[in-house]
Amino acid sequence: MQLIIHRGTHEIGGSCVEIRDKNTRLLFDLGLPLNDTENIKLNINGLYKNDKSEINGIFITHSHPDHYGLLDSVNPEIPMYTSKITANIIQNVSKIKGEDNYSDLNLNIIEKPVNIGDFTIIPHNVDHSAAGSLAYEIIRSGKKILYTGDLRFHGRTSYLSKNLAKITDLDYLIMEGSTLDRPEQKIKTEDNVFDEMANVFTTNKLCFVSFSSQNLDRFISVYKACLKTKKTLVIDPYTCFVLENFKDINKNIPQWNWNNIRVYFGGGKHTKNLADCGKLFTYKSKKISAGEILSYPEKYVVKTANAICDKILSLYDVSKIEYIYSMWSGYLENSSYLDILKPQIRPIHTSGHAYIRDLQEFVQKIEPKVIIPIHTQLPEKYTELYNAEIKILKDGEILNL
Repeated sequence: MQLIIHRGTHEIGGSCVEIRDKNTRLLFDLGLPLNDTENIKLNINGLYKNDKSEINGIFITHSHPDHYGLLDSVNPEIPMYTSKITANIIQNVSKIKGEDNYSDLNLNIIEKPVNIGDFTIIPHNVDHSAAGSLAYEIIRSGKKILYTGDLRFHGRTSYLSKNLAKITDLDYLIMEGSTLDRPEQKIKTEDNVFDEMANVFTTNKLCFVSFSSQNLDRFISVYKACLKTKKTLVIDPYTCFVLENFKDINKNIPQWNWNNIRVYFGGGKHTKNLADCGKLFTYKSKKISAGEILSYPEKYVVKTANAICDKILSLYDVSKIEYIYSMWSGYLENSSYLDILKPQIRPIHTSGHAYIRDLQEFVQKIEPKVIIPIHTQLPEKYTELYNAEIKILKDGEILNL
């Protein structure tokens, strides 16, 4: 049995792991790199549409493009496996984002162990900023491997990640380390985010909040904070559509037609694509205008989107806005309305990735024989942090297991 990390040994994003024997080849994630947008294609024989298929299965951990973004180039004969929620996002939401190439993938829902050749692949639900995230346990001939994908231990479903520690006799742990280069390691939970937002929402000012529509934990934090402070949350049609794709989790996931939610119809690619597929006017009963918001600004919390922000900022005094930024700070420079709102920025955020202390506690409990770094810029730091043999690989290097 052999392991190859095709990409991700010394970078965050673009992850792709191959585990194989002489008869079977399996891939885990096939993502777009975050930095090098020129050399995105990996040199993997038997993977692509014009190749004779040599890959027996691709297992996707979650719905962030740095883990699934190259699936559109894959030979359609190759079966792919992921959670129901991740499949919904890849096949449905990506189309609304203008990424049509993911509609016809050979996607299969994995909820229990799958046997391929001599391998058994077991999915494990984990806590991450993408709902429906999975880690994978891979077993062959008495050897046991765990690939964490992206995970954390401080979200609303932190118990899922903690359940991984029940795996015993682990030979190899392929573990992410996204936060290892971050100086701020004070753990903030999603409940802390909720408390901080609710405190800000007590203001009589109009509130703006920036967060990803696909970050379900964050949506729930914002929505609960609105309920607590008797505010109405204004969202865009794209967010309405994303919420519909989360319905499979449970009936308590907030939806666009719930109380305390209104919908602003503005322009933009996502709105146009929803109109083209006939979904847009599903949400018309909850429509709200900028004029209605500005008539009673103290009543509303607005999820930022270009159309609504540009409209309000053209009509309203910016000093009367509270602006909460609840995303990774690296995205700040990409906002069209940011220059106007910069003086108002109030960061309230927590990472989608595990902090160092939680990773150390996890390693102590699961006791792997060998740890292999991935999804990190500091693989050498693993030797300082974890009490196990650390095997640092290079992209494309073959490790015999």
